[in-house]
Amino acid sequence: MFSIRTKLILFMSMLIIIVGTLSCLFFLIHSKWQQEEVLQRFGTSLVTLLAQDNEVKYAIRSSQPAFLYMPIKRVRELDREDEISYLRISNNHAVMVEEKSPQINTITEEIPTIGKNQQCPETSLGNSITTTSGEVFCDFSVPVLEIQTFSEEEFAAQMLGEGNVIRKKAQPILGFVQIGLSHHKLEERIHKIIWQSIIPLGIFIVIGGIFTTFFLTRYLVSPLRRMASITLDIARGDFNRTVEIHSNDEIGQLSTNFNQMAQSLRGLCDEKEKIMAQLRENVQRLSLANTELEEAQERLVRTEKLAAIGKLASGIGHELRNPLGVMRNALFILKKRIKDTDALTDNQNLTQLTYILEKETERSVKIVNDLLAFSRTTKPTVSLTNIRSLLESSLSRLEIPEKIKKVMQFEDPLPLLYVDATQIEQVFINLVQNACDAMPTGGQLTIHAEKENDFLNVTFTDTGCGIPDTIKDKIFEPLFTTKPNGLGLGLAVSSSIIQRHGGCIDLKSKDGEGSTFTVKLPVAIT
Repeated sequence: MFSIRTKLILFMSMLIIIVGTLSCLFFLIHSKWQQEEVLQRFGTSLVTLLAQDNEVKYAIRSSQPAFLYMPIKRVRELDREDEISYLRISNNHAVMVEEKSPQINTITEEIPTIGKNQQCPETSLGNSITTTSGEVFCDFSVPVLEIQTFSEEEFAAQMLGEGNVIRKKAQPILGFVQIGLSHHKLEERIHKIIWQSIIPLGIFIVIGGIFTTFFLTRYLVSPLRRMASITLDIARGDFNRTVEIHSNDEIGQLSTNFNQMAQSLRGLCDEKEKIMAQLRENVQRLSLANTELEEAQERLVRTEKLAAIGKLASGIGHELRNPLGVMRNALFILKKRIKDTDALTDNQNLTQLTYILEKETERSVKIVNDLLAFSRTTKPTVSLTNIRSLLESSLSRLEIPEKIKKVMQFEDPLPLLYVDATQIEQVFINLVQNACDAMPTGGQLTIHAEKENDFLNVTFTDTGCGIPDTIKDKIFEPLFTTKPNGLGLGLAVSSSIIQRHGGCIDLKSKDGEGSTFTVKLPVAIT
């Protein structure tokens, strides 16, 4: 039987040898490929730079080699490590410039020349060339092309989508640029990488592996760390973890005892979880019962408040209704007599005062009517009614400001409804007045009526300030209002009236973008 120390030494030694060998081999291959890629990019950049240089094109076109001095100089300045072995620029007839590095032994005649006699004088980048002297070069050759121009007919054909009619003309070739890079510099860099990086890396891996192996075999870190990790998981409550070390030594015996201890702890934990689950269930039931009790208490308080408000509203409404009616009649007679007098200045002041009194009296009458309507639950007295006429009558009783644009949209024809005209007119007046109050600086009020299935939908849409989401569920509650002088009964009374007619009121609103109230009333069955 092998001991743990022997097993670990053998395993780690083989692992270190394999990892070190593969790492060095991979690094060597990657470095070689990377250097070749750099050489390819460098050569492509140089030859492309020369081929696209306007001075080179001018020199080839005019057959003036003197103009090639500056472009070649710029390319030489980019070659900081003297990697360019030869450089050749030629036109379609002859070689204009040919240079060779003094470090190579190959004569330039051994290097193939791209010229007019070739069958396919196209771009050739990175082809390997071996000379008779054994030197290897990476050849980069590209043609120097004239800039293509387009005639007006070709341009018009392209714009009209008839590009297939006129074939693309081939760009004329002015000449060729050929640059060769020696593999000698590439091999030098690869040898440098081998001696400075790969060999030290292999030595470091071997030495580090030896020290690591002896350290692990001495202290048995791996099994103990595994057991420590599992112990932490068990301490966090994960009793399903076990130590899977199957051996006949002390570590195997220790793992067996550890697993038995974990199993005992798991049984105790399961029992504790059952007790905690029962406690949580009891707490949840108590919380649900408490919530239901709070809701019932809130409903009871609300019912008592509404009952008290109803009694108060009924009493106040009966007491104020008659005095307000007398005041309204007196104001009517006063306005009529003011019109019959001749004092213009005094009449203007009196007319303004009577207008104020009339407006406030009407507001007081509306409050009293809302209170009475809220306190009463009488059944509507229905009759066959034309909703369009009812809407027009409601609008005639209101003074809509001039800065608010009114838009009426009715489906033709609208069905008749069995409704209490007085109560429904009160609902329409409340909704129109609320829409006008929501647009103090002006806007648009759109009233739309159409039949949808067995209901007639009447929508009131304004472009006002909108209703925030936080209060959408409260606006139909009694005594809830956002107006400084409001009583908070208009929408509550309106909702109650529509519900007694077998319909409903829906609200769609977004804060800052206006609101839409939709009144749905059942269509009369004839």
